[in-house]
Amino acid sequence: MAPDDVSRPSLPPVSPLREGEIDAFFGIDAAAFGARMSRGVEELIRKVMTLDRVAASRHDGVPVGTAASEASVMTVPGLGGVPTAVVVAVAVTPSHRRQGRLRALMRYQLDDIRGRGEAAAVLTASEGGIYGRFGYGQATFGSTYTLDKRVARLARPVGDFASGQVRLILRDEAAEAFPAIYAAYWPTRAGELARAEIDYLGALGEPGGEDLGRRFYAVFEEAGRLDGYVAYEVAPIEPPAHHGPRRVLVHELCALTPGSYVALWDFLLGVDLTAELVARSRPVDEPIKWLLAEPRQLRCTFSGDHAWIRLVDAARCLAARRYATAGDLVVDLDDHFCPWNSGRYRLVVAEDWGLAEVSSTPRPADVELDVSALASVYLGGVSPLALAEVGRIRQLSEGSVAKMSRMFANDRPPYCLTHF
Repeated sequence: MAPDDVSRPSLPPVSPLREGEIDAFFGIDAAAFGARMSRGVEELIRKVMTLDRVAASRHDGVPVGTAASEASVMTVPGLGGVPTAVVVAVAVTPSHRRQGRLRALMRYQLDDIRGRGEAAAVLTASEGGIYGRFGYGQATFGSTYTLDKRVARLARPVGDFASGQVRLILRDEAAEAFPAIYAAYWPTRAGELARAEIDYLGALGEPGGEDLGRRFYAVFEEAGRLDGYVAYEVAPIEPPAHHGPRRVLVHELCALTPGSYVALWDFLLGVDLTAELVARSRPVDEPIKWLLAEPRQLRCTFSGDHAWIRLVDAARCLAARRYATAGDLVVDLDDHFCPWNSGRYRLVVAEDWGLAEVSSTPRPADVELDVSALASVYLGGVSPLALAEVGRIRQLSEGSVAKMSRMFANDRPPYCLTHF
């Protein structure tokens, strides 16, 4: 699936990773990110690697840069799904930076993803200035919340919401229960992704990892159903001290019902011998705030982007989601890196929360934007009005940006629970 233009003199050649280059793959990742993977994680990756989905850039026949992907499905507004490539392990060794290798890897990979019939790509960015030039846009966001457990309490009892109970389980049982619960959850919120087995490491912890002795797993059960889970760790508050104060670190919380959500939070608040609760990468609209007796006790200590998405087939993506209001909008899209997307698209939505009829049109455009801006607004997490204020979207007909904002709105901010 290698595109013809990756061998041009202006771009270093790229081709799939070979069997004998897997050790080099892990070496590139370690050199680029400044840390080696644990042996357990490396062994898991070796088992699931699909070599023809790992692009490699070489110098004198030795890999010095990589970009990998895996097949998934992303939930979009209206709760449909689009085939999506999850992009990981994008790295170039420090000795071979600024030689066009990242650009060549992105060129090869996006052509490969398109050839596989995947309409979108998603990644997380170590630096915010890297991927916009390749058409990726910030699409989902997360916050870290900190709570003083010594004083925090719920304003209403859990019994008002659920009659089930939370129970602790061991890691082996969690490895079976968590995927079944998550499989029911991910199609219910825009931005979520179908997972592979390795994607549960963030919740379960690395096999043989040093922190496994501090990790705990719990599920909520009601009427014989498992409706939610939480993975957490009890760790010292920095600086660590013998018998000093400890905190609950929430690695992952997933709930299918309001009752399971409230019960799991109540359980975390009740973990003994801890003074603080820290929940990382949680939704920006975390509901538990509104059930605390004192809502200000839930402090947002960090907020930032999480998933960046790339519309590989813009027309297909636009036709896959539903739109909050009916409307007729012509979008002039510029995509210099994937020119097959560039063009003028007419979106006709006949009813609120309807699908759009998407077609190319010679009609004058209402708005003009590039593909990274469209990626940001696609899931409803970024307002077109905000992008228009800073020139990322250009209004060509009166009121068109406001119309676009109404059409692309979503009932809740998109969210991605998976770390990759």
